[in-house]
Amino acid sequence: MNTVMKQRLVGTVVIGCLAIIFIPISLDGEGLTPPELTDSIPDAPPMPLVPQIEAQRPEIRSDTLENTQVTSRSNAEAETVDTATDANTNSIAETPPPAPAQPQLNNAGLPETWTVRLGSFGELANAEALVTRLRERDYRAFTRPLSTSRGPLTGVYVGPVLTQREAASLQQELVSAFELEGVVIQFSIDELEQ
Repeated sequence: MNTVMKQRLVGTVVIGCLAIIFIPISLDGEGLTPPELTDSIPDAPPMPLVPQIEAQRPEIRSDTLENTQVTSRSNAEAETVDTATDANTNSIAETPPPAPAQPQLNNAGLPETWTVRLGSFGELANAEALVTRLRERDYRAFTRPLSTSRGPLTGVYVGPVLTQREAASLQQELVSAFELEGVVIQFSIDELEQ
């Protein structure tokens, strides 16, 4: 190459470098003003007032006590009407309503409760399927592991209820609803803790 070519080549490189440096400086946008931004966001809608609810402790009443009082009032009203209409009768034979069965307390002071065991299953899935069917019909159903001579099984239970009489009634209800003959047994919390 001759020297003229070298000089031209070096001159082109120098001009290119200067262009790379000075063109961005001249085109930096200095002196230009950006367009004004307008608000396109609407105002927030007014928030509805949320009512303040005061917490109140629920009043707990026994269903059996309330029914007994209603029955007693009905009997008293019927007695008054019968006495007024039958002046010759000196006394009115009134049968008191049956007293609700009171649960017995165990040594720990907890009520003795009863359940209905509907079956014992070797397959956990079968036991859970029965529990699902029972719960769909609003029965309080649960499972518990059982240790038997045949090996570990899963028992399906419904309850607990407070008296053995209620458990027997529940057993008859389950026989008619599910065609399963259950066994009434005493419920124990100690079994759950094992």
